[in-house]
Amino acid sequence: MDYICTWIYLDSPEESSEYPQVGKQSHLPAFQKVYWKCVAVFFACSTKFNPDRRHVLFTNKRADEIPEVDGLDLKRFLTDRNVDIVTIPLTWQTPEGYFGKWRNQFYIFDILQFIENQRDAFPTVRRTSKSVAAEDSTDLEVRRTEGSEPGFVILDSDCIVNRPLDGLFAQIRQYGLLALPMPYSETHNINGVTREEMRRIYAELDGADPGNDPVYYGGEIFAATLPVIRKVNRIAPVLWTKMLERFDKGRPKLNEEAHFLSYCYHKIGGFGSLEGFIKRIWTSPKYSNVQPEDAQLPIWHLPSEKTGGIALLFKQLQGENWDWKSLGGYVGVPKRKRYLDLKHRIKHTLIYKWLTR
Repeated sequence: MDYICTWIYLDSPEESSEYPQVGKQSHLPAFQKVYWKCVAVFFACSTKFNPDRRHVLFTNKRADEIPEVDGLDLKRFLTDRNVDIVTIPLTWQTPEGYFGKWRNQFYIFDILQFIENQRDAFPTVRRTSKSVAAEDSTDLEVRRTEGSEPGFVILDSDCIVNRPLDGLFAQIRQYGLLALPMPYSETHNINGVTREEMRRIYAELDGADPGNDPVYYGGEIFAATLPVIRKVNRIAPVLWTKMLERFDKGRPKLNEEAHFLSYCYHKIGGFGSLEGFIKRIWTSPKYSNVQPEDAQLPIWHLPSEKTGGIALLFKQLQGENWDWKSLGGYVGVPKRKRYLDLKHRIKHTLIYKWLTR
C-alpha cells in the first residue's frame, strides 16, 4: 500500500512567522484559510487520479477542529474521499530568531518520525477517515504488499497531482529514495545559505570536504520507502542539535527543512531523481518559468497559485463542475484560461506585467 500525504500546521501567535507567497503572518485566520483551500484542492485532485492509494493529512488539529471554509464542510469533504487525518504536534520548532521564515517547515521531521514509530499503526484498508492522535494510534498499520515496501510521498499542499503516480512509486521502490535537484548556482543565496557555504558546513559536520558544492534539493516533496525514512530519522536529530549549537554561537547554519533534507540525502546517497515527475513552477505575472512540456508532469508545485488558480479550483469544489482535462488552464500550466475574478484577470494581462516590471 502506497501513501500520498500532505500537511497543514496551524501556528499560534507565538509561533507566527513569514510566508512570502501569502503575504500575511501565519497565525492569522485569513492566512490559514489559504492553506486549508490548498489542502482541499490537493486531495480533490490526488484522490481523483489515485483512488487506490492511501491519502493522509497530517496536522496539529483534531478532526473535529477542521473548519468549514467558505461554506465547504472540509471535514466531511475529506471523509468522503477516505482521507485519514493524523494529529501530531510540532516538536521540531526553531527558536525565536533562528530564521525569519517558514518556522513550521521542520514539521516534516515530526511526520517522518511518526511514520517510523507508528509503522504498525497506519490506517488499514477499511477506508474510514478519522483523526489519529500520536498517543492513541493502535488501530493503524503500514500495509505491505507481498515482495514490496510501501512508498511514501509527502507533498506541500500547493501541489497539484494531475495524473496517476504509478511510475513515481515504481521509481521509489527501485531506488528507495528520490530527490528533486534545484538548479541554483554555487553563489546563489538559497534562504540564507549558498551552496559554497553548504560545502563548508558539510565539511565541518563530517570532518572531510565533500569534494564539491552540494546540491540543494527541493523540500516540496519527500519520496521514499520506510527503510530510508529510518535512515533520515537517524541523521536529522543529530543535525538538528548541531545546527542549534551553531545558531547559539552565531555561526553559519542550515536554515530550513530543505537544507536539512539535502544534507540527509548527501549522507544516504544512491538515490534517484524526481525530475520528470514534479517541477517547481512559477506562474506569477512578474516571473514565470512555465514550459509547454510542464503540462505532462504528473505533479505541479505551484507556489504562486495559492491565492489564484488554487483558490479558483476551490470555488469549483462544491459544484463538482471541474473540467478535469483542463486543470492546467486554471493554474497557468502551460497557459492560463480561467481566472478567479477581474483583479486576477488584470494581473495576468500584458499591460499589467509591463506596468509592474
